[in-house]
Amino acid sequence: MPAGDRVFVTVRWTDADGTRHTGRARVDAGTKARERVVVWTDRQDRSKPRPLEPKTPAQAGFQAATMGATASLGVAGTAAGGYRTARVVLDRRRRRAWEAERQEVGSQWGRAGG
Repeated sequence: MPAGDRVFVTVRWTDADGTRHTGRARVDAGTKARERVVVWTDRQDRSKPRPLEPKTPAQAGFQAATMGATASLGVAGTAAGGYRTARVVLDRRRRRAWEAERQEVGSQWGRAGG
């Protein structure tokens, strides 16, 4: 069996307050029955996968840079979308105003006598 193989099994755990829980979790394939394993849970005591952890400071820096770049692109994209939407709305309003003024002025052009 290759190193790092993991399988889903039924696990049981007890909270700090003594409440017992049962759920499914991934463990190493060679884990024996009744062997202790670490089980990660959420706030509702549901079994969750282990959070990703960087193995080296370089990986931590890369993850931080990637998340920062992603967040920056999200903010920039939202700002650009807002700008574009505002511009389209304002351009439409401006065109309607120009058309109304052209109609008003255009109707007066034919009245001048020569």
